[in-house]
Amino acid sequence: MPATTPKIVCFSCSFGWGYLGERDALGARIDHWLPVACSGKVDATHVLRAFQRGADGVLILGCPEGECHFQDGNYQTKKKVALLQRVLAAHGVEPGRLQMVLGVDPEGSRAVAAVDALARELRALGPVAVRAPLDGTIAPGP
Repeated sequence: MPATTPKIVCFSCSFGWGYLGERDALGARIDHWLPVACSGKVDATHVLRAFQRGADGVLILGCPEGECHFQDGNYQTKKKVALLQRVLAAHGVEPGRLQMVLGVDPEGSRAVAAVDALARELRALGPVAVRAPLDGTIAPGP
């Protein structure tokens, strides 16, 4: 059985991860790469919508802890990710499909490694098997 290429959506802070030297390598690995002004600008609805639209995984790249250009955006997002992982689990989606990496990566090598690691995990998990919609509605019964 051939290995499938998981669909990954990546939000990256434009300060710590925005000037990546390996853009071509990342573009080949990520379906949707969305630079944001700050990881704190990634709303819960953005993450849930990515899964609703068929993403197998979501990766958020933020500045190092304590070094956010917008004071505490990465700290707030770290808390948001923990809560969203619980929401995903409640809907039958493995929490590991949503990950956050903090750091700085001007050359792009850490970003490529983070995407590759997530892709390996997603291939091991297989396709998303959502048991309930992620929009707060009740799924229809059998």
